[in-house]
Amino acid sequence: MPLWPRGVIFDFDGVIVNSEPLHYLAFRQTLAAEKIDLTEQEYFTELIGFDDRGAFRYIFQKHGRELDPRTFLRVMTRKKENMRAQIQSRKYAALPGVEEFVRGLWRNYPLAICSGALREEIETMLEGVSLRDCFPTIVAAEDVSVGKPDPTGYLLAMRLLSQRLRDKLEPEDCLIVEDAPAVARTARGVGFAVLAVANSYPLDKLGDANWAVESLHPDRVLKRIPQLQITT
Repeated sequence: MPLWPRGVIFDFDGVIVNSEPLHYLAFRQTLAAEKIDLTEQEYFTELIGFDDRGAFRYIFQKHGRELDPRTFLRVMTRKKENMRAQIQSRKYAALPGVEEFVRGLWRNYPLAICSGALREEIETMLEGVSLRDCFPTIVAAEDVSVGKPDPTGYLLAMRLLSQRLRDKLEPEDCLIVEDAPAVARTARGVGFAVLAVANSYPLDKLGDANWAVESLHPDRVLKRIPQLQITT
């Protein structure tokens, strides 16, 4: 196995699968029932990087609405149901180059996912794009009490990879693959190296990453990954 990275941890929505439009529709349907109009621009510029909990807290506060425990439970349940229906429509696919990129890494590095999505959503879509076998380690929204952009989930994924390897990993041993600038910033802040992909934000918004690319096309990215350690 190459000396670095000793583990690679992927975000999911907007990195592996083009599922952000599905999340937008599920949020929009859920919030419409609460008399809140969520625009596409609002979702893609303000909510990417949040888990469902953080997104609802943010949007209710922004609109001057109270999010009491009963309302919180209701919107979380409806979002889950609406997202399940969106996934069943099969209107998602692996992003360009991702399948080849992931399988190229999988041959040499232990992989994990850290996502603000629910485990059911992640596993169903991974099965749908034939990549479930590459990710035995998944940290989902249910696994952490504080969601992204807080790095808690990535630190948990690192510890789970340590258990798989039976050897202690530190953040500097790992590479994070992300699409959200705020998450790239917090991950680097605790010592991870970050490869950012411009699927949700333009390259000029990804300056906090060690390296930003237009896509995860393996011919452009795979062989250069060990070089990232130089810039951490």
